[in-house]
Amino acid sequence: MATIPDFLDPGLYTDGVPYQLLDELREQAPVQWVDEPASGSFDGGPGYWLVLSHELVSQVSRTPADFSSSRGTAFLREQRPSDIAVLRRMMLHMDPPDHTKLRKIVNKAFTPMAIRKTLFDSITHHAREVVNTVCEKGSADLLGEIAAEMPLLILAELLGVPAEDRHLLYSWTNALVGIDDPEYGGDPQVFLDAFAQMFAYARAKTAEKRANPTNDVWSTVVNAEVDGERLSDGDLDRFFQLLMIAGNETTRNLIAGGMNMLFTHPDQFDRLRADISLLPTAIEEMLRFNPSVIQFRRTVTRDLEFGGVQMKENDRVVINYAAANRDPAVFADPHTFDIGRDPNPHNSFGDGTHFCLGSNLARLQVRALLTELLTRLPDIAPGGDPERMRSNFINGIKRMPVVFTPSARVVGVDVEEAAAQQDSADVAPAASTPEAAPTHQTPLHIFFGSNFGTAEETAQIIADEAKRRGFAPDLADLDDAANGLSSDGAVIVVTATYNGTPPDNAGVFAQAIESSSFSATGIRYAVFGCGNSEWDKTFQHFPRVVDAGLAAAGGTRIGERGEGDADGDFDESFETWLESLWPALAAAVGLSADDLSATSRTDRFRIEVVSPTRPGPFVESRGAVPMRLTDARGLTRQVGDLNIKTVRHIEFELPAGTTYAAGDHLGVIPHNGPDLVARVVDRFNLDPAAVIVIRADDAESTFLPVGERISLGDLLRDYVELQGIASRRNVEAMLEHTRYPWTRDALSGLLESPEAFRVNVIDRRKSVLDLLEEHPACELPFESYLESLGPLAPRYYSISSSPRSGPGVCSITVGVLAEDARSGSGLTYRGVCSNFLDGKRAGDDVYAFVRDTSTTFRLPADHSVPVIMIGSGTGLAPFRGFLAERAGLAADGAQLGEALVIAGARHPQADLLYADEFREYGRRGIARIEHAFSRVPNTPKVYVQDRVSELAEEILSKVDAGAHVYLCGASAMADGVGDALIAAFANRGGVDVDIAEKWFAELSASPRYHVDVWAAG
Repeated sequence: MATIPDFLDPGLYTDGVPYQLLDELREQAPVQWVDEPASGSFDGGPGYWLVLSHELVSQVSRTPADFSSSRGTAFLREQRPSDIAVLRRMMLHMDPPDHTKLRKIVNKAFTPMAIRKTLFDSITHHAREVVNTVCEKGSADLLGEIAAEMPLLILAELLGVPAEDRHLLYSWTNALVGIDDPEYGGDPQVFLDAFAQMFAYARAKTAEKRANPTNDVWSTVVNAEVDGERLSDGDLDRFFQLLMIAGNETTRNLIAGGMNMLFTHPDQFDRLRADISLLPTAIEEMLRFNPSVIQFRRTVTRDLEFGGVQMKENDRVVINYAAANRDPAVFADPHTFDIGRDPNPHNSFGDGTHFCLGSNLARLQVRALLTELLTRLPDIAPGGDPERMRSNFINGIKRMPVVFTPSARVVGVDVEEAAAQQDSADVAPAASTPEAAPTHQTPLHIFFGSNFGTAEETAQIIADEAKRRGFAPDLADLDDAANGLSSDGAVIVVTATYNGTPPDNAGVFAQAIESSSFSATGIRYAVFGCGNSEWDKTFQHFPRVVDAGLAAAGGTRIGERGEGDADGDFDESFETWLESLWPALAAAVGLSADDLSATSRTDRFRIEVVSPTRPGPFVESRGAVPMRLTDARGLTRQVGDLNIKTVRHIEFELPAGTTYAAGDHLGVIPHNGPDLVARVVDRFNLDPAAVIVIRADDAESTFLPVGERISLGDLLRDYVELQGIASRRNVEAMLEHTRYPWTRDALSGLLESPEAFRVNVIDRRKSVLDLLEEHPACELPFESYLESLGPLAPRYYSISSSPRSGPGVCSITVGVLAEDARSGSGLTYRGVCSNFLDGKRAGDDVYAFVRDTSTTFRLPADHSVPVIMIGSGTGLAPFRGFLAERAGLAADGAQLGEALVIAGARHPQADLLYADEFREYGRRGIARIEHAFSRVPNTPKVYVQDRVSELAEEILSKVDAGAHVYLCGASAMADGVGDALIAAFANRGGVDVDIAEKWFAELSASPRYHVDVWAAG
């Protein structure tokens, strides 16, 4: 077998990672011995084990007891003993429990929740500004001017140092990680000088942050205590070094390397530009295919057999992430760059104890910056070959020229950040007596297993809530429970899992709970697990182990185990679990509900409710008034695999003085839903809470609140129609703000002909928002977008009640529209008002108004005249009102003419609306009810027009006798009924179709034929 080259020789990576060689070696054996011959200034070394498979790289990472980061450090080459002692003070070169203690200091700053709260806006802002610095030039060094700038700006904010000092951090990082590159660190003195300058800077900042701590990570670190003592200057030097390198070098190379992957895989670049929603999976593939860190080192702590070889204590082990990420045992077509790859269990952020603390932050930075780049500079392309860093550790780039079509700088919407002043009349600071907290003081022992701080943060929330409910909570690491649990009160465990392994502060407990000697007899407990379902194979693994282990050891479970998913709605899952915990906990420890009644979280404030609901801007002009819901219930249910639309019956209490007649409409003032508003603010990168003032030269000509202070969220929610179909003028406006040639061609194609516009915009119901999301390179300003929108119009519903059946109450029947968007976006199209109403429950207020339809859609004034009512689905709504009206007339002694109702539905058990009520009206002789069902299995489809044909003789006889005909439903249904009547008339009289059509035209134009229809879909 040929000699294996030294994979720690930087020269081996001159042209990139040697993947072919790594493949060949992995195929031979997943663990290989590699000699270290002398080379250049390197005197040679004792050799090392090279681990190449995904499974074994992960196993080494997860078992620090066998493979230590501390014993020989994590640096690849052998270190001098004197240097090892110093390096072990850096978290990178520690093992648990020392690593756990130090990592806990900064965990909370890097949880997903903390990043969203403190850095999200900054990241978005910095991404925009980084692109602003180069966008007008037409060319740039992607590494130095873009990829390096983004993480440096965030790093400066994290460390609490001036932004102008970021280039010092950049130069020091280059010198420290590029020691093998002649440009950065070939001279050992440059390396030493960088250390000296960096440490001097760190100590000055330490003194500053200890004297005047601020809200940044470095203030947290320098003022933290471990085992009762602050970190020493030496410890802080190394901590600063770690944060500086980890927060800078790897992220900038992920950005530059990721863009290089797109340049060298143009098919995937085109795919991403066409569908920017693929960016999250594209970033994961960039991490897998081109990891920023090539490899790390561990040291064997004892003689052991591993991966088919015998290792000795103190042997070096090099885990090669690049090889693991191309392992065909885990990744299909591992050498194919596929931005849609999912799942993608790469280990570019490491694994186990040393899993990258800043992984969430790195992903968010890269996503924000690439979104800016690909939408604002969509034709960005290589301007020359990238120049690689000479390194066996960092898969880095030094320079990367790019070219692009120059574009204008982007500035945010002109917003006023100050909150609107509160009218003093709205505040009533009445004194109140503080609510007394329960005082039972039952012990509640809360343990957390956490690496990143999410589980600890969650446990703290439980402790705070428990205190409000009268418990005496205590909070501790899960390892503190390894020696036994207290049986007084109850035990709550909140723990995460990392690739199936326990968190750093739960490893001892994990071993204890597997021991037969561990006892939980008499322990009442509950478990909540934190995890991320993107890692589906190990999702919630350790929480399940804890839950089952406590039960097996004799514990009594007091509530179902909860599961929080960071890839879903973690908060909702947690709050639901927490709400169910308290009654179960009360029962378990012998408390009553009153014992656990919580004090109010808002005791510090006093609020006067001045309005139960937001009225919306068009209330006054429409004469709308608040109407309180008295009933809101579903009318449909799913049967088999039928596609049954949700239909709800909603009743309102009418305000005094509001009246209506059967057949009227109710106008409802709707509000755009939060998902729809979120799409707009995401597309324009806006803050929905920002307060703005709209200025206009012709304020009188617009419905918008010109000159008023209003939040962007309220403006989009209450004023504008966001789902209206785009017009040709809208597309022309988008073209005026589009420079990218591909996007211009696509938009111009929509205007080529009326047919092209109809097929691609009108038939697919594409809004301006749909088009903007489809063409992210369009730079339409938000002001122009706002100008393109019409007012949010009220929606009208046929009233489905009669004032005779309940004065002061009216009802409507609402079909909730939620279907696949015709635009092809993959989103769900939701009707604005129907979904707004679907979210309402009894007791809620809605602004609405009665609208006289100003038509003849009323029952005949002569009650003895026969009537025929034909409708399907929600088209039965007004007929419910008519039947209630007839029932009231009958109760008053009126003589009623015959009534026939043909009611259409898909299935009698699924969506035959008001079936029991209509059946009762039939029993009482108020009307005869006939049905038409179109989706009953094993029977022919029957629509209302088919029933009209079957009952043609009776219907025509009634029409001849002066009957009134009423149709309500989709326009297609009304057309079908008209065709059926024409055919029936022709067949009965044996006349030509044109004569029958003339007869129908006269009937439909008469005051006896009443139609209330809407366009289908």
